[in-house]
Amino acid sequence: MRKALLRTVASLLLVALVFTFADPPRLLQALGHPDPGWLLAGFVASSCAVLSGALRWQQLARWLEMEAPTKLFLLAQWRGMAANTVMPGAVLGGDALRTLHLQRAGNPLGSAAVSVALDRISGLWVLVVISLSISALALACGLLPPQALPLPWPLVALLALAALAAPPALWLLSSASRHHLPRKLAGLLDAIHARPHPLRQYGIQLFGSAAVQTFFIIAFSCGGRAVGLELPLWLFFIAAGPIFILAATPVSVGGWGTREAASALVLGLLGAPKELAVATAVLYGLFAALQGLLGAATLFPWKKSKTPA
Repeated sequence: MRKALLRTVASLLLVALVFTFADPPRLLQALGHPDPGWLLAGFVASSCAVLSGALRWQQLARWLEMEAPTKLFLLAQWRGMAANTVMPGAVLGGDALRTLHLQRAGNPLGSAAVSVALDRISGLWVLVVISLSISALALACGLLPPQALPLPWPLVALLALAALAAPPALWLLSSASRHHLPRKLAGLLDAIHARPHPLRQYGIQLFGSAAVQTFFIIAFSCGGRAVGLELPLWLFFIAAGPIFILAATPVSVGGWGTREAASALVLGLLGAPKELAVATAVLYGLFAALQGLLGAATLFPWKKSKTPA
C-alpha cells in the first residue's frame, strides 16, 4: 500500500514538473482547442489497437493450448486498460487482471500468466524493431537530425536486425540449456517448446504486434495533429519506441508523468515545441483513459428495461 501511494505521488509530481517545464499557459492553450476530427481519429485508432491486441493475445493463448471466447479476450483487454489507468505500476495491474480473466475461463493460472507475459513482451519487442528500423532508414536517407540519434545508420540497422532475430535466438538457446535450469523454470520451458510450429507462431506474433503498435502510433500522431503538431508520421514511429517503453515502466500510474517527460525529450529532439510534445502525450493518455472507461463500464451489470405491452 505504501509503495502504491508513493508511486501515485511520484507520478503526480512528475506530471506537475513536466507541465511546469512545458510552460503551463502555452500548454493549456495547446490543449484548449484541439481539432475534434483528429481527436475522433485518434480514439478510433486506439480502439483498433485494443481489438488487434485482444486478437493477438487470443492467438498466442491458443498456441499455448488455452481456450476462451473472443469476447473474453476483448473484455479482459479493455478491463486491463481500466486497471492500468487507475492503478500504480503502469501495465502490471492490467496484466494481472487479464491473467485472472483467462484463469477463470478454466485455464491454468500459470499458463495464463505466461500468455500475458509473452503477449506484453511481444508488443515491446516489435515496438523496438519498428523504431530502430525506421530510424536506420531515416539516417541512411539523411532525414533524421544528427542530434536526435548520433549513431551511424549501419549500426542502427544492425541493432534492428538483432532485435528481429532475438526471439529465434532465445528459442534455440533455451532449447539447449533449459535442462540445466531450476525444475519449475525448466518445466515451463519444456511446455512451451512442446508447442508445434514455433516459426509460424513467431511470424503471427510479429505481424499481430506490428498491427497493434501501428494503430497505437497512429493514435499518438492524431493527438499531435489535434494540437497542431505538424510532424510527419514516420517521425512518430521513431519516437514511439522510447516514449511507449518509458510509459510502460512500473514507476507511475497509467504512464502519466513518464510518458509526458519522454515525449518532451524525444519529440523535442525531433523539432517539436515542448508544449505541443507534452500536449500530444496528454491526449494520447486520454485516449487510453477513454478505453479504460469502456472497460470499466463492462464491469457493471447493465439490465435491459422491459418495454410495456
